[in-house]
Amino acid sequence: MKLFRLPAVKRHAGCLMNRSIRNLYLLAALFSMASCVAVAERHEDVISRSWPASSIHRLDLTEINGSVDVSAGPADTITLVAHVRARGVAPDPAKENKGYFESSVEGDTLAIGRREHREFRLPFIFSTKDVSVDYDIKVPPQLDLELRTVNGRIATRGTAGEMEAVTVNGSIDLESAGIREVSAKTVNGRVKARFLQSFQGASFKTVNGGVMAVLPPTASFACDLSQVNGDFEAAFPLNIHSRPGSRRVSGEVNGGEHELRIVTVNGDVEIESGSGAMALPPTPPAPQAAPAPAIPGVPPVPAPPAPPSQST
Repeated sequence: MKLFRLPAVKRHAGCLMNRSIRNLYLLAALFSMASCVAVAERHEDVISRSWPASSIHRLDLTEINGSVDVSAGPADTITLVAHVRARGVAPDPAKENKGYFESSVEGDTLAIGRREHREFRLPFIFSTKDVSVDYDIKVPPQLDLELRTVNGRIATRGTAGEMEAVTVNGSIDLESAGIREVSAKTVNGRVKARFLQSFQGASFKTVNGGVMAVLPPTASFACDLSQVNGDFEAAFPLNIHSRPGSRRVSGEVNGGEHELRIVTVNGDVEIESGSGAMALPPTPPAPQAAPAPAIPGVPPVPAPPAPPSQST
């Protein structure tokens, strides 16, 4: 009985070569896509808009990448100056705001900004489109504000309406008359708020950042503060309850009429007493005029003699 041995399967060099060529093509494709990102066309633009404010009582602004600055302006007009930086997205003159963001009046609300747009792409495919919009807006002081962004700071000056400010990566710096409630929330950034005239309640929350609130001395509030890591300072008499890993602060000031709620994980908390707008640096004194230089060969002019004293 004869046993037959099957021939061994040999790995051909051609298979290895095909795999190497395939890897080279894939590597070339990745480099090509990366180069597309590097050479994507960039655009910068400034867009100015205005709206009559007689029938608008609320501003709703939503952005993805960009800062938001809102300050008090004339009572009859809302003005906007948007600074746009784009990569791979060209302006479209046929569209409103050149296609970079939307703006519309819906009832008594002026809506401005961009909603988050998700596009499908493979994990190793780089995006060649990027738009950032920084908003500078002047509004009537009494306008209610709802301000939201993902990557960017939010700041207000001199406003008096109800306010809600939310960001993920950025600081929040608010200045309000304090005659309406105020809310501010961020994940990575500090929260700072100053109330100029009164205090009608506020809520501040952050994860990685401190909180500073400046209230009028006559503010009537009940404080509810929760803190994990950080120092605490207050210019008002409050009860502090500390235990390992957390701190709780509570207390009523001037009757405790309105709620002040503060939550932070990693950051210091300051509650100060003050009034008025942000202090400006003192104006430096005007420089004194330097004496005139002497002219060679010309003697200096003597000072005039003093008048004679009158005798009685």
